[in-house]
Amino acid sequence: MNKNQNSSNIIEVVAPAKLNFTFEITGLLPGGYHEVRTLMSTIALADQLSFAFSPSREPSVNLSLAKDGFKGEFPLGGDNLIARAARLYLSSIDNPRSLQIDVTIEKDIPIGAGMAGGSANAAATLLAMNQYFNGQLSSTKMLELAGKLGADVPFCLVGGLRVGTGRGDVLTDALPMAESVHLVIAKPRHLSISTPWVYQAYDQASEIFHLHEKLQDRYMTDALPGDFAAQYLGDGNLAESLKAFGNDFEQVVFPHYQELKDIKQTFLKLGALACHMTGSGPTIFAVVASGEAAEMLKRDFYEQYCQANEIACATKYDPIDLWVTSTIDDGAKVLAVSSPETD
Repeated sequence: MNKNQNSSNIIEVVAPAKLNFTFEITGLLPGGYHEVRTLMSTIALADQLSFAFSPSREPSVNLSLAKDGFKGEFPLGGDNLIARAARLYLSSIDNPRSLQIDVTIEKDIPIGAGMAGGSANAAATLLAMNQYFNGQLSSTKMLELAGKLGADVPFCLVGGLRVGTGRGDVLTDALPMAESVHLVIAKPRHLSISTPWVYQAYDQASEIFHLHEKLQDRYMTDALPGDFAAQYLGDGNLAESLKAFGNDFEQVVFPHYQELKDIKQTFLKLGALACHMTGSGPTIFAVVASGEAAEMLKRDFYEQYCQANEIACATKYDPIDLWVTSTIDDGAKVLAVSSPETD
């Protein structure tokens, strides 16, 4: 047996989704990318991936879904970030083996939701590969590989509460949250928004009132929104932290997608402490005081918005999927390691 091979060959990994509590465009980077500053957190809504490794003359990565809900939407070919992450890992280690890797994805993060589901899967894959090869790559090298796969993948690897700059991939640790933030998440089921379109619309906007300008306007302070919010979350002062939450993209997305603005306003009318779009959308998150309050808000939203709209005009309104969740301190994490002998 290769000394770098883990004797176990079935590895279960959880891949949490991401929310952006603050999101700002701060400039342009070389190569045409926009420079962003964002306060991000992983949440309990997650995919779970099972990796089965076996020796093979012909290396392959085979993907399958554990349930039918996303069939037809989730790409199962070689361009999927899972397959790309596995190939990248193997090309980066000493003495890689020819493997058949069968990956089963139990998918709960919605597709096209702006919650880094694909990036979370890629991070989970890197973690599973490194587990199988007995931690051959250091944390620093793993983050380097993650950055090659996408701007959100490094964050999905480490998770928790972080400030992201650059393309969102340059991470700064924030204080651990004193308490979890309880959330209700809403996404129109069939709506996805092109991220390049959002950036283009932002560039063409005649005027944007940036999040940091709002904070300065309210407090006459030079504090950056992400740092301000992170500090108060670390201190356990949710009410103060929420004053800095927000998203520069809402000003260009909401005029084109009235439904998203309606969702936000409905959450606020029903008692949400704060409500914003995450990333480039279309997902909207509402902050509440407790898990019980989240369940009540989900019920009230469904009764007062979803049912009313379905009755009013079933063809006009897209079904809205709702989740109750909360922030967590982890990124991708190995849940279990086993082998056929112990199954």
